[in-house]
Amino acid sequence: MKTQKAVFHRPDWLFFDLDDTIWDFSSNSMKSLRHVYEIFPQLHDGFPTFEAFSDEYHIHNARMWKEFAQGLISSDFIKTERWRLTLFPETDPLNPPAFCRELNTEYLSYLASLPYPVEGAIEVLGRLGNRYMIAGLSNGFADTQYRKLANSGLWRFITRMVVSDEIGITKPHRGIFDYAVEETGATGIPVMIGDNADTDILGALKAGWRAVWFNREGEEFPYSADDLSAMGIDPSLLVGTAHTMREVEELVCSFIR
Repeated sequence: MKTQKAVFHRPDWLFFDLDDTIWDFSSNSMKSLRHVYEIFPQLHDGFPTFEAFSDEYHIHNARMWKEFAQGLISSDFIKTERWRLTLFPETDPLNPPAFCRELNTEYLSYLASLPYPVEGAIEVLGRLGNRYMIAGLSNGFADTQYRKLANSGLWRFITRMVVSDEIGITKPHRGIFDYAVEETGATGIPVMIGDNADTDILGALKAGWRAVWFNREGEEFPYSADDLSAMGIDPSLLVGTAHTMREVEELVCSFIR
């Protein structure tokens, strides 16, 4: 009697956004902004308090990342322009003061050195990694993103990292999701877990993926089932909303068999 060989199936793939999903960008960025404010006293001339400096920077930085996701500007442009708009708004954006690049280099270097993931991320990724293949899918600066993974210990759980900077396609454009499937060989329906309702979740849903919205702020998902249907999206692909990493794990494990 012949012994039947065991049949092994490729695990489902989970794709995690990095910033503010598994790596605590919000907290780490504030630490890094305070760092540059403290070591560059010339910043105090225009901004007598750190809060004033931080508020002005975030106005420009948030707008520029939205423009980047829309393909309107490059990542290299962001690196100096966010500082130029904050400090030297009257200067030429095509010829920013050298101090802008100096600030950006120090900010990113300090930022990438910080070892703080989102609460619960290490433990949850460790458990999920026993059942699924895990990849990262990020719109950030490539060198900085890899350093964040290394210094936080998150690299141990990420089988493959896909960064928009390296392929020239940003979330929410379908091309980056298709590229991720091709690169990993993911079969079935991949799952995206991310904090941005538009770039991470809507982008994934439009690509035919499942998605879990990681929402630490307790907000309502901005799109109803009818809204998704009107966009040609199957609403059942939205697995749900999680407010903690433990809830991410519960949703994934209860839905994906």
